[in-house]
Amino acid sequence: MIRRTFALALCLATSRAAGDPPAPPPAQAPSVATAVGLPRAPDFSLESTAGATRRLRDYLGRVVIILYEDRDSNQQNDTLKRELAEHARTDDLTRDVSLVPVANLSSYNFWPAKGYARDAVVDIARQQGYEIMIDWTGDMGRAYRFRPGQSHVLVLSREGRVLFRTAGPMTARFRQSFFEAVSQAIHAPR
Repeated sequence: MIRRTFALALCLATSRAAGDPPAPPPAQAPSVATAVGLPRAPDFSLESTAGATRRLRDYLGRVVIILYEDRDSNQQNDTLKRELAEHARTDDLTRDVSLVPVANLSSYNFWPAKGYARDAVVDIARQQGYEIMIDWTGDMGRAYRFRPGQSHVLVLSREGRVLFRTAGPMTARFRQSFFEAVSQAIHAPR
């Protein structure tokens, strides 16, 4: 029962049922950064559900999409996740883009919760067919200045520069800006 509860609380890619209430509005309107030449994203070192340690520098040379969520924000951008999955199927994004989903599990970083939380995220990663990074300490969230309870989406250039950044549920306009940033990053001269 405990494991099932963790799985439900941590699910990064589930969709709300049609009758469920929508996610509460963000405390502030989403902010977006799209100017080229913004600062380099801080490096990170995170455990992955595959058992490896991953760092931002492992992805250099590829466009990177970071999706950072905690238990209170994992459904805020379900529409974006569905649209991204559709784009990945129709536009072979895997050649140029690395999706880096990160689960902030810092609130579960104690025994015995840590084991249940990790198992739940590993199960989700298997179901979704991709690796999920785990931020056990919240260090990445602090380094990137992410706010708790907000879904954060970043697009990084092949050199690790921030091209797009938003927090909270994304409107259709912000999702369009997101996909434009990804496309521009993919087609930018190397």
